[in-house]
Amino acid sequence: MSSAYDYLFKIVILGEGAVGKTAIVTRFSHGFFRTDYKTTIGSQFAVKNVDIVKSEHEKVTVKLQIWDVAGQSRFQILRPMYYRGSSGGLLVYDVTRRRTFIVLEEWLEELHKALGKTIPLILVANKTDLPDRVVEPSEGREFADNHDMPYIESSAKTGEGIIDIFEELAEVLVVNREQKQI
Repeated sequence: MSSAYDYLFKIVILGEGAVGKTAIVTRFSHGFFRTDYKTTIGSQFAVKNVDIVKSEHEKVTVKLQIWDVAGQSRFQILRPMYYRGSSGGLLVYDVTRRRTFIVLEEWLEELHKALGKTIPLILVANKTDLPDRVVEPSEGREFADNHDMPYIESSAKTGEGIIDIFEELAEVLVVNREQKQI
């Protein structure tokens, strides 16, 4: 992979513990899924380039610095330092655990408090491959609509939606950067 890129963005992955944040990042950055993930301590970091089509005649390369932030409450004091400098992020919940959906508002508040501003986020409904879903797609879409963010369903295990998540975020970040330069 070439190290050349047109844009560089730091993004954060937010959500409760065990919603699949590390699995999403691993699937995207390395192309595989493991069944034996360990609890993230503090944060983990990955870098990957994404090519997006800006117009009919222009393709750009976006380098994403991906910060996978620990979801357990005992790491709450550490998280704000990982948020600083973020241009965008993913807000992830597990479709089989309602609590992970209910607390999304708290994650948004924590991020906003740390940054002092809002950044583009994508709402990710993860673990859609599992049969015991309790959070319906309509609930996720409504939350996303109410917070002006895209909604994408994913399964880190099967790979469904994973590339779409990061491509969509990269596109939003490029558009935002260019609008600020006008």
